[in-house]
Amino acid sequence: MDNLHGKGRRGRPRKSEVPVQHAQEEQMVLQSYADVVELRSFPYGRKIEMVRSGVSKDQLTRLKEIFGLDYDTLSVLLAVTNRSLHLKKGKERMNRGISDRLIFIADVFSVGYNVFGSREGFHAWLRDPSREFGDKAPLEVMDTLTGIEEVKNALYRIDAFIL
Repeated sequence: MDNLHGKGRRGRPRKSEVPVQHAQEEQMVLQSYADVVELRSFPYGRKIEMVRSGVSKDQLTRLKEIFGLDYDTLSVLLAVTNRSLHLKKGKERMNRGISDRLIFIADVFSVGYNVFGSREGFHAWLRDPSREFGDKAPLEVMDTLTGIEEVKNALYRIDAFIL
């Protein structure tokens, strides 16, 4: 009845109230290797908007393929159960926590792709044990936010050394 008198409804907006155009624009982001490479140069405000609008299951599946990860590894990196990832379908959005962590991880992959110049080179480094990470592969320490940040810092050090 409140809507009849011009008052907005309280609480979360219904799916029908979410702006469709905004959701479609975000759907176009991070669909290819080139998109992930470019993520490094995105302004932080755009990354925040991507997190707030939520990463769709379709985007997650595409990123999984680009990153060369399986669902088991991805669920560990995102700190969720494998089942949680499989329950979402198509354009359904992940919650803010999962989306935030996924964009943070995608940013590390973007830096890695830029530093190594290729997907294969970065993926090999990511899986190769290193003394810097306690004789663990960088991918193994990315199950925590601190680990993700340390991997990103290591990539920046490599980049500085190469230049």
